[in-house]
Amino acid sequence: MNIRNQLATIACVGVLVFAAGCSSNQLPGTESKSTHESTQVTTQKETGKATNEMSKLVYYIPAEDGSGVKRVTKETSDSITPKAALQAMLKADRAQEYPTFPKDVDVISVTVKDGIASVEVNKAFVEGRGGDLAVKLQMAAIVNTLTSFDTIKGVLFVENGKKVNLVGSFDTEEPLKRMESYIKQ
Repeated sequence: MNIRNQLATIACVGVLVFAAGCSSNQLPGTESKSTHESTQVTTQKETGKATNEMSKLVYYIPAEDGSGVKRVTKETSDSITPKAALQAMLKADRAQEYPTFPKDVDVISVTVKDGIASVEVNKAFVEGRGGDLAVKLQMAAIVNTLTSFDTIKGVLFVENGKKVNLVGSFDTEEPLKRMESYIKQ
Protein backbone atom coordinates (compact mmCIF):
# COMPACT_ATOMS: atom_id res chain seq x y z
CA MET A 1 0.00 0.00 0.00
CA ASN A 2 1.56 3.30 -0.98
CA ILE A 3 1.81 6.29 1.40
CA ARG A 4 -1.11 8.13 -0.24
CA ASN A 5 -3.45 5.19 0.38
CA GLN A 6 -2.18 4.86 3.94
CA LEU A 7 -2.82 8.56 4.64
CA ALA A 8 -6.28 8.36 3.08
CA THR A 9 -7.09 5.33 5.23
CA ILE A 10 -5.85 7.08 8.37
CA ALA A 11 -7.91 10.18 7.55
CA CYS A 12 -11.06 8.09 6.93
CA VAL A 13 -10.61 6.19 10.19
CA GLY A 14 -10.07 9.49 12.01
CA VAL A 15 -13.28 10.95 10.61
CA LEU A 16 -15.21 7.81 11.54
CA VAL A 17 -13.79 7.77 15.07
CA PHE A 18 -14.58 11.46 15.47
CA ALA A 19 -18.14 11.06 14.14
CA ALA A 20 -18.81 8.02 16.32
CA GLY A 21 -17.55 9.80 19.42
CA CYS A 22 -19.81 12.84 19.16
CA SER A 23 -23.10 12.85 21.00
CA SER A 24 -25.70 15.59 20.64
CA ASN A 25 -24.40 17.34 23.74
CA GLN A 26 -20.77 17.19 22.55
CA LEU A 27 -20.85 18.98 19.24
CA PRO A 28 -17.62 20.70 18.15
CA GLY A 29 -17.18 24.08 19.75
CA THR A 30 -19.24 23.27 22.83
CA GLU A 31 -17.72 23.84 26.20
CA SER A 32 -17.28 21.36 29.02
CA LYS A 33 -15.28 21.56 32.22
CA SER A 34 -14.31 17.84 32.26
CA THR A 35 -10.83 18.00 30.71
CA HIS A 36 -10.16 21.72 30.96
CA GLU A 37 -7.22 22.62 33.14
CA SER A 38 -6.44 26.28 33.63
CA THR A 39 -2.97 27.61 33.20
CA GLN A 40 -2.27 30.52 35.49
CA VAL A 41 -0.04 33.14 33.88
CA THR A 42 1.84 35.30 36.31
CA THR A 43 4.86 37.50 36.00
CA GLN A 44 7.83 37.87 38.29
CA LYS A 45 6.53 41.32 39.23
CA GLU A 46 3.20 39.85 40.35
CA THR A 47 4.70 37.04 42.41
CA GLY A 48 7.98 38.50 43.58
CA LYS A 49 9.49 35.00 43.17
CA ALA A 50 12.70 34.00 41.46
CA THR A 51 12.50 33.20 37.74
CA ASN A 52 14.13 29.76 38.03
CA GLU A 53 10.92 28.11 39.29
CA MET A 54 9.42 25.39 37.13
CA SER A 55 5.92 25.87 35.69
CA LYS A 56 3.67 23.61 33.63
CA LEU A 57 3.17 24.49 29.99
CA VAL A 58 0.01 22.89 28.54
CA TYR A 59 -0.64 22.59 24.83
CA TYR A 60 -2.50 20.29 22.44
CA ILE A 61 -1.17 18.68 19.28
CA PRO A 62 -3.08 16.81 16.58
CA ALA A 63 -2.94 13.02 16.99
CA GLU A 64 -1.16 11.45 14.03
CA ASP A 65 -4.10 9.12 13.38
CA GLY A 66 -6.45 12.10 12.85
CA SER A 67 -8.71 11.13 15.75
CA GLY A 68 -8.43 14.43 17.61
CA VAL A 69 -5.89 16.36 19.64
CA LYS A 70 -3.84 15.12 22.55
CA ARG A 71 -2.77 17.08 25.59
CA VAL A 72 0.92 17.63 26.31
CA THR A 73 2.21 19.01 29.61
CA LYS A 74 5.84 20.07 29.96
CA GLU A 75 7.79 21.47 32.87
CA THR A 76 9.61 24.67 31.96
CA SER A 77 11.44 27.51 33.61
CA ASP A 78 10.67 29.76 30.64
CA SER A 79 7.92 32.36 30.69
CA ILE A 80 4.54 30.82 29.91
CA THR A 81 2.67 33.03 27.46
CA PRO A 82 -0.04 32.19 24.94
CA LYS A 83 2.43 32.68 22.07
CA ALA A 84 5.04 30.47 23.77
CA ALA A 85 2.40 27.74 24.17
CA LEU A 86 1.50 27.97 20.47
CA GLN A 87 5.18 27.91 19.47
CA ALA A 88 5.71 24.79 21.61
CA MET A 89 2.62 23.24 20.00
CA LEU A 90 3.93 23.92 16.47
CA LYS A 91 7.36 22.54 17.34
CA ALA A 92 5.88 19.35 18.83
CA ASP A 93 3.55 18.84 15.85
CA ARG A 94 6.41 19.27 13.39
CA ALA A 95 8.46 16.67 15.30
CA GLN A 96 5.79 14.02 14.54
CA GLU A 97 6.17 11.61 11.63
CA TYR A 98 3.03 13.08 9.99
CA PRO A 99 2.73 16.73 11.08
CA THR A 100 -0.63 18.46 10.61
CA PHE A 101 0.63 22.05 10.41
CA PRO A 102 2.48 22.94 7.18
CA LYS A 103 6.06 24.12 7.72
CA ASP A 104 5.31 27.60 6.41
CA VAL A 105 2.50 28.27 8.94
CA ASP A 106 3.53 30.87 11.50
CA VAL A 107 2.00 32.49 14.57
CA ILE A 108 3.16 36.10 14.55
CA SER A 109 1.59 37.34 17.80
CA VAL A 110 -1.15 36.70 20.35
CA THR A 111 -3.00 39.46 22.17
CA VAL A 112 -5.68 38.94 24.80
CA LYS A 113 -8.48 41.41 25.49
CA ASP A 114 -11.71 40.79 27.41
CA GLY A 115 -11.14 37.02 27.42
CA ILE A 116 -10.64 36.78 23.65
CA ALA A 117 -7.24 35.86 22.19
CA SER A 118 -6.50 37.41 18.79
CA VAL A 119 -3.93 35.27 17.00
CA GLU A 120 -2.03 37.02 14.21
CA VAL A 121 -1.27 34.34 11.62
CA ASN A 122 0.29 34.34 8.18
CA LYS A 123 -1.38 33.69 4.82
CA ALA A 124 -0.22 30.06 4.78
CA PHE A 125 -2.44 29.36 7.80
CA VAL A 126 -5.46 31.23 6.41
CA GLU A 127 -5.34 29.22 3.17
CA GLY A 128 -6.21 26.12 5.22
CA ARG A 129 -4.23 23.62 3.20
CA GLY A 130 -4.47 19.91 3.89
CA GLY A 131 -8.24 19.44 3.72
CA ASP A 132 -11.10 19.83 6.18
CA LEU A 133 -9.84 17.27 8.71
CA ALA A 134 -6.39 18.88 8.88
CA VAL A 135 -7.91 22.36 9.36
CA LYS A 136 -10.27 21.10 12.10
CA LEU A 137 -7.35 19.46 13.93
CA GLN A 138 -5.28 22.64 13.59
CA MET A 139 -8.17 24.72 14.99
CA ALA A 140 -8.73 22.28 17.86
CA ALA A 141 -5.02 22.33 18.74
CA ILE A 142 -4.82 26.14 18.73
CA VAL A 143 -8.15 26.82 20.46
CA ASN A 144 -7.68 24.18 23.17
CA THR A 145 -4.10 25.31 23.80
CA LEU A 146 -5.15 28.94 24.25
CA THR A 147 -8.28 28.22 26.29
CA SER A 148 -6.07 26.31 28.73
CA PHE A 149 -5.10 29.76 29.99
CA ASP A 150 -7.56 30.93 32.63
CA THR A 151 -7.80 34.38 31.01
CA ILE A 152 -8.83 33.10 27.55
CA LYS A 153 -12.39 31.99 26.74
CA GLY A 154 -12.40 32.38 22.95
CA VAL A 155 -10.06 32.71 19.96
CA LEU A 156 -10.15 34.91 16.85
CA PHE A 157 -7.68 34.90 13.95
CA VAL A 158 -6.11 37.97 12.35
CA GLU A 159 -3.99 38.35 9.20
CA ASN A 160 -2.26 41.63 8.37
CA GLY A 161 -4.29 43.39 11.06
CA LYS A 162 -7.67 42.23 9.67
CA LYS A 163 -10.02 39.69 11.21
CA VAL A 164 -10.11 36.36 9.36
CA ASN A 165 -13.64 35.04 8.81
CA LEU A 166 -12.69 31.78 7.09
CA VAL A 167 -9.70 29.45 7.45
CA GLY A 168 -9.92 26.94 4.63
CA SER A 169 -13.63 26.07 4.87
CA PHE A 170 -13.73 26.58 8.66
CA ASP A 171 -15.90 29.50 9.87
CA THR A 172 -13.92 31.78 12.19
CA GLU A 173 -16.20 34.83 12.13
CA GLU A 174 -17.15 34.44 15.82
CA PRO A 175 -14.65 33.68 18.60
CA LEU A 176 -14.04 29.93 18.77
CA LYS A 177 -14.73 28.36 22.15
CA ARG A 178 -12.94 25.39 23.70
CA MET A 179 -13.35 22.29 21.53
CA GLU A 180 -13.70 19.52 24.13
CA SER A 181 -15.10 16.97 21.67
CA TYR A 182 -11.79 16.95 19.78
CA ILE A 183 -9.68 16.15 22.86
CA LYS A 184 -8.47 12.57 22.75
CA GLN A 185 -8.35 10.92 26.16
